[in-house]
Amino acid sequence: MAFLKQFKLFLHSTNSTNCLRFDTSTKYNKLFSSGAVFSSNENVIYPNVKTFKHQHITLISLNRPDDKNSLNVATLNDLRKAITNFENDSSSKIGILYGEGGSFCAGIDSNEFSKAPQIYDEFLQSHCQKPIIAAVSGFAYNIGFDLCLWCDMRIVEENAVMAIDRKLNMSKSKPFLKRLLKTIGYSKTMDLLLTGRDVNSKEAFESGLANRVVACGSSVGQAVNMAFNIGKFPQQSINYDRSVIHKIISE
Repeated sequence: MAFLKQFKLFLHSTNSTNCLRFDTSTKYNKLFSSGAVFSSNENVIYPNVKTFKHQHITLISLNRPDDKNSLNVATLNDLRKAITNFENDSSSKIGILYGEGGSFCAGIDSNEFSKAPQIYDEFLQSHCQKPIIAAVSGFAYNIGFDLCLWCDMRIVEENAVMAIDRKLNMSKSKPFLKRLLKTIGYSKTMDLLLTGRDVNSKEAFESGLANRVVACGSSVGQAVNMAFNIGKFPQQSINYDRSVIHKIISE
């Protein structure tokens, strides 16, 4: 219960969904459905990405809700800055990545499609130097699916969907395919890769794509609860073990 007294909760409803959504700029003294509460400490806003820090947790949100947080070059550059600042902040142990307005990330901005492959591949080949959790709501398509797997764990809302959109004439990145293959195996990978069908939260959990399935609107709160639990452990050994896992995956 002491944990619940340390924070305040920020909720708001969106026009695109009937679910409540987490927003660090709207201050209401209400309990989140996960039981976590927040109070503002540090809030940094880039043009397309927002970061919010409390104690040892840094929340990073894609902030293009009108475009379902689809990525373009500018947004990716903002995301890189936010991730780098998180990695360099010795007081921040765990990161949470999510999307504003009800969707995690619906893919790549079609206006910058021709620039996408090399720029995004370079980012996906990297590894965050600290644990980072994806809080997934709405759509996680294409590069959004990639970003989910780039994170260490995925807290997925029950109405979320993941997919590789085969209507786009674009090959997937090698890092993504390798992570997907190691996560769900050959047969399932080929299924998703060839059909491009949607994967709902239940199937995502059963196949290992989702670590938790949570109620609509609660993914960020649940991710924060998990981040607080992870933050209680010695971080040096955690980060060493992560580096070993990443090395194995990269082989």
